[in-house]
Amino acid sequence: MTGGSGDCVNPDATAEESRRLAIAVAVGCAFAGLALRYLFREHATSDAVDYLIPWYAFARDHGVGGLGQAFTNYTPFYSYLLLIAAQFDGLGQPLSLVKAISAVFEFGCAIVVARIVWRATRAPLRASMAFSGVWLAPTVIFNGAVWGQADSIWTFFTLLSVSLFMRDRNGVLPFAVAFAVKAQAVFLGPFVVGMMLRRRIHWAWLAAVPGVYVVLAIPVLVAGRPIASVFRVYMDQADTFHRLTMNAANIWVFAGGAPYAIGVAVGLLLAAAAGLALSVFIVRSRQQGPDFILLAACASLMLMPYLLPKMHDRYFYAFELASIALACLNPRYLPLAAVAQVDGVLSYLGFERGIAMGLLPAALCNSFIGFYLVLDLWRGERGFRFPKLAWLGFAASTAGLFSYLILADPGWNLSPAYLLAASLATVMALLLMKESRCASAGIPGR
Repeated sequence: MTGGSGDCVNPDATAEESRRLAIAVAVGCAFAGLALRYLFREHATSDAVDYLIPWYAFARDHGVGGLGQAFTNYTPFYSYLLLIAAQFDGLGQPLSLVKAISAVFEFGCAIVVARIVWRATRAPLRASMAFSGVWLAPTVIFNGAVWGQADSIWTFFTLLSVSLFMRDRNGVLPFAVAFAVKAQAVFLGPFVVGMMLRRRIHWAWLAAVPGVYVVLAIPVLVAGRPIASVFRVYMDQADTFHRLTMNAANIWVFAGGAPYAIGVAVGLLLAAAAGLALSVFIVRSRQQGPDFILLAACASLMLMPYLLPKMHDRYFYAFELASIALACLNPRYLPLAAVAQVDGVLSYLGFERGIAMGLLPAALCNSFIGFYLVLDLWRGERGFRFPKLAWLGFAASTAGLFSYLILADPGWNLSPAYLLAASLATVMALLLMKESRCASAGIPGR
C-alpha cells in the first residue's frame, strides 16, 4: 500500500514482528536460564549441607509417614514439596532436586510478572523482557540455583496477590497462601490492608490468613505431628538468631552496635508505623492505575525488610522481582530495579564469599531506593529520560566495587581503595536515580 510521498507502515506487520521478537527473546532467555541452573546444580553451601540435603533424605526415606515429625524448620507446605521432589529420586542428585523446587517457582514468578506487564501495557516485547528479567535476575540465580533457598515460593504467591489487586480483584487469598509458606510474606501486609480498605473488601477476609495455614497443616496433623510444633514454626524461626541484621542491607547496618533487645523493639515500632502510614496513604490517595498499585506494592515490599530487624540478605527478594515489573511498566523505575539487583548481590556475597564490605554501600543504596519510592508515591511523578552518563558512571563504579570486593580479603577492610570504590558506586547510584526523575513529561507506563 502506498501513499503520496512513500510507502505506509503496515501496523499489522509491525505488531507481528514485535510478537516474534518477543517470543524469540523469551525462548532464548528461558534456555539460558536453564543452562545457568544446570551449571550450579551441585553448588553446595553450608546451609545446603546442614539442612536441605538431610531434609530431602528424610522425606525420601520416610515418605508420607514422615509428616508426623518436624523434619524441617519450615512450614508444612515445604515438607509437601520435598515429598514431591523425592518422587523423582534417581533422576538427579538430592541437592539438584531440592533446587528444582525453587526453579519451578522462579519460572512461575517470571510468568506472573510477564502477565502483570502484559495486562498493563499490551506490549509483547515489554512482557517478554519482564519474563527474561526475572528468570535471569542475578539475585534469583543466587537465591535458587546457587543456594537452593525457597524464597521464590512465597514470592510467587505474593506477586500473584499483587496481580489480582491490579486487576480490581481480591488478592487476599494468595497473600494468605504466601504467609502460610513463609512469614516474610507479611512484608506485603501494609499494601494488602490498604487495598482492602480502598476496595472495601470485608474484614472477614483476613481470617483467610490463619485459615489457609490451618488447612495446609491438616495432613501433618493427621500424620501425628504435635499441634504445638506445627503452630510454633514462626516463633521458633524468629528465635533462631539474635542479631539485628543477618547480612541484610537495611537500616540496621548503620546501627550494628545497638543493644539487641532495644534494636528489636525500635525496629518493630518503626516498621509498624511505616506500614500503618502506607496503608492509610493507599486508602486516601486519589491516584489510579496499575503503575500506582504496583508502586505501592513495591514500597511495602521494600520498606518492611528495610526497617525490620533480624532480616536475612535474601529478604528483599520479592521487592527485587516486583521492581522489574515496575520498570517494565514505566522505564522511569529502571534504575531502581538495576540498583536493587546490585544491592542484592552485594548482600549475598557476605554469606557466599564471606565478603561483608559490600553491605554498607548496599544499605546506602537501599536507603535511596526507599526514599525515592516514598517520594514518588507521595508526589505521583511519572517522567523519564535516559541518563546515559549516570548509567555509564554507575556501571563503571559498580564494576570497580565488585572487582575490589572479589580480590580483597574477606572482612571489613576500610582501605582507601575500598572507600573510594564504595563511595563512587553509592554516589553514582544516587545520581542515576536522580537523573531518572528529571523529566516532567516522559514515557508513561503503556
